[in-house]
Amino acid sequence: MTETLVKDLIEEAQNERRARRLAVREFRPRRAVAGAAAALLVTAAGGIAAIELLAAALGSGVHPVPGVAAAAATLRHRAWHDPDVLLGGAAIAVLGLAFLLAALPGRLRGMPLAGADPRLAGAVGRAALRRTLADAALGVHGIERARVRGPGLFRRRLVVRASTHYRNPANLAELVGHAVGERLDRIEPMHRPDVDVRLGWRKD
Repeated sequence: MTETLVKDLIEEAQNERRARRLAVREFRPRRAVAGAAAALLVTAAGGIAAIELLAAALGSGVHPVPGVAAAAATLRHRAWHDPDVLLGGAAIAVLGLAFLLAALPGRLRGMPLAGADPRLAGAVGRAALRRTLADAALGVHGIERARVRGPGLFRRRLVVRASTHYRNPANLAELVGHAVGERLDRIEPMHRPDVDVRLGWRKD
């Protein structure tokens, strides 16, 4: 009995990990255009460099790739502190940084939902999530306005900005956090964020 229970728990945990990987793979932006552009540029630069190196290794004094001879002659008469050289180096550095950022994982399109079936993946849109959580906050008596900001790149918490006309709100912020937390539990996100409630007073 105990052995069967342990096996079931292990299988459930494995299925949850597979479902999580499936959700991340399905809802993360592909960035195919940036990847294709980077691959083409790197392939072209590598091909040109290989041809030039092969020609130099064979003792050829001629640059086989058109335009390389003129570029090399121009660079020979330029100093490192030349403005054009610095500008070209800066442009190459910015291009490299852009490709590096394009290679980083993109932001998930929506918030993945929890699930134990490794064949299925679901997500709720970020705008829809913000609306339903703001609606949950507005359901608390005394809350007149509510705005929700989801987790971001550097912000791990879900921020709820609510306003009330009560001068002494007592535990109103706690009630808002409880209502939003209950709505999150019903939605069942894969990674449940912490809720940060910021309550403000609104004059009538």
